[in-house]
Amino acid sequence: MHVEPVPTHPPATSRTLAEWLDPELAARYGGESRTRLREIADARAMRRGMWGAFLSLGASTTIVGLGILALGVTPSAAVPWAIAGVIVAAVAALFLRRERGWIPRPGKSYTTRGAGDLRGGVIAALSLFVVFNVFLIPAMMSAADPVPLLVLDGGCALLLASGFVVPAAILGRGREALRRQVHRDPRIAAALEAERFTWNAGVGVTMFGPL
Repeated sequence: MHVEPVPTHPPATSRTLAEWLDPELAARYGGESRTRLREIADARAMRRGMWGAFLSLGASTTIVGLGILALGVTPSAAVPWAIAGVIVAAVAALFLRRERGWIPRPGKSYTTRGAGDLRGGVIAALSLFVVFNVFLIPAMMSAADPVPLLVLDGGCALLLASGFVVPAAILGRGREALRRQVHRDPRIAAALEAERFTWNAGVGVTMFGPL
């Protein structure tokens, strides 16, 4: 007589989607255990963090271009910066919008070498900004007109925020963002509900939830 083995982890259908999304259940299992819902949330956050960084970078480049133009630099040198920034921001916003309904396939993992939360991103950006200003402030003190250097300093701050703070903030709140979006977007809720019925445990990810 064949006896089915007893599963060591509850199957995806053992709880409703709402129960898997419950923050109290997530706290009970700890934040480090890997689950399918966390795999989805983390992958979506990494993709959204990337496009969010490009969006912020484009907006920052546009601001820097307009700042250069305000200094009296010829439009031929400043306007291309502003136009390039607008294009980058528009493309990033388009892809960021497309990411709303994206669900990564099982086993698809993304890695990042940057900060994983807002605090880490701020520390990284601030550290580099301080180092940059160690060399820039003496030049400001000796310059006859420090305004161009101030614009350069502001541009550096914007670029560091775009590259470190924005993606880190998105990554750090990726799971909370998915939980909110399930309640707001029926398409995401339906996609995760379908995952709950079709997903099978794999190597490294043995549970569907919690989030």
